[in-house]
Amino acid sequence: MQKDATAHFQELAGKLQQLLKWQDQLMRENERLKLECTQLREQAAADGQEITALKDQIAILQTAAGNMSESEKKAFEKRINQYIRDIDKVIAHLNTA
Repeated sequence: MQKDATAHFQELAGKLQQLLKWQDQLMRENERLKLECTQLREQAAADGQEITALKDQIAILQTAAGNMSESEKKAFEKRINQYIRDIDKVIAHLNTA
């Protein structure tokens, strides 16, 4: 009976050790994946900014070349007006500070 209990406890201890090893591996993998996720999010944000800048350059080039449709002209004017409003807000804020 004593040997059966000892063998059972040894078996449980072995299984516990295996579980601890798996937990350690999973925790390391989790940390690696979190880091990778953060890097991918940062890259996606940078890519988004680059795409926006390139779209702006395309709009400027199309305006300079005169190759814009009427709807594109209106959208471009709307964007320029928004920039002007934003600049005005910043100037007003600086004047009150």
